[in-house]
Amino acid sequence: MELLGEGWDFQVFKVDASWLFRFPKREAGEAKLNMEHKLLSGLGEWVSLPVPNYEYFCESHESSIRSFAGYRKLPGISGDTSKKVDRHRVARQLGVFLARLHTYPVDKARDAGVPEARDLVAHWRDKSCEQLRRLNGLNVNPGLLHRYLENDTPVSFQGLPSLVHNDLWAEHVLVDPCSGGVSGVIDWGDAVIGDPAIDFACLYTWYGESWLENVLAHYTGTLDAEVISRSRYLATCVAIHCITLGRELGRVKWIEAGNAALELVFDT
Repeated sequence: MELLGEGWDFQVFKVDASWLFRFPKREAGEAKLNMEHKLLSGLGEWVSLPVPNYEYFCESHESSIRSFAGYRKLPGISGDTSKKVDRHRVARQLGVFLARLHTYPVDKARDAGVPEARDLVAHWRDKSCEQLRRLNGLNVNPGLLHRYLENDTPVSFQGLPSLVHNDLWAEHVLVDPCSGGVSGVIDWGDAVIGDPAIDFACLYTWYGESWLENVLAHYTGTLDAEVISRSRYLATCVAIHCITLGRELGRVKWIEAGNAALELVFDT
C-alpha cells in the first residue's frame, strides 16, 4: 500500500498495484465521494470511455471514520505526464466522450446528488478577480489579466444545463503510454450540472484553442455561438485558481500547469 497522490479533497492510496482507495480529507470531500459513488454507478455504461467503478464503499457512521471507497485502477497514466499523446486521436475520443457525457439524463445526475451551478461565468469571474489580487510573479501581465476578466466577460450560458465533469484537466485524463490514446477519465468529485463550456475550458488548458476546435469537430452535441469565447474565459479563470491552490498547497506541478494555461490563452 502506498500513497499515490493528494489533492485538495482526497488522499489516494494504491493497494496491491491494482486498486485505488480514496479517503476524504474533510467533510466536504466526503459529500463529494458519496455523490461520485452514486453518479458513476450509472454513468459508466453511458459514456464512451472508462470511468472508475467503485467496488468497495464504506459509509461513515457518527462514531466511526469518514466514508472511503475503492475501485480497480484504470490503465494508463495522467495526460500531463505522458510522453506520448496522440493529439488527433485524443481530440476525437474526448469529443465523442463529452457529447455523451453532456447528454446524460440530468434527472439521474440530480438523484445522485450532483449539485447545480447555473452561471459558471459569473462564479469564476468573481472568484478569479479575488484570487488575482493575491497573486504576484505571474508569467502574464497582471494588468492585462485584470482587464480581460473585467472587460471581456462573455455572455453567460443560456442553454439547458448538462452534467459536466468540471475538472477535466490533463491530469484527470488517463493516456495509454504505448498508443497515446485516452484510456480513462478519473476524479469526478467536482461534477456539476451546468455550462458544458467548463469542460472545454479545461481542455483548452491542455493544448490551446486550435486543439480545442479539433475536439469540437468530433462533438455531436448542440453548441452555442459563444462556446469558444466562454471556454477561453473560463480557461483563464481555472488557470488562476490552479496557481492559487498550487501555491497554497506547495504543488509545483499545479503552478506550472496554471502558468502554461495562461500562456496558451494570451498567445491565441
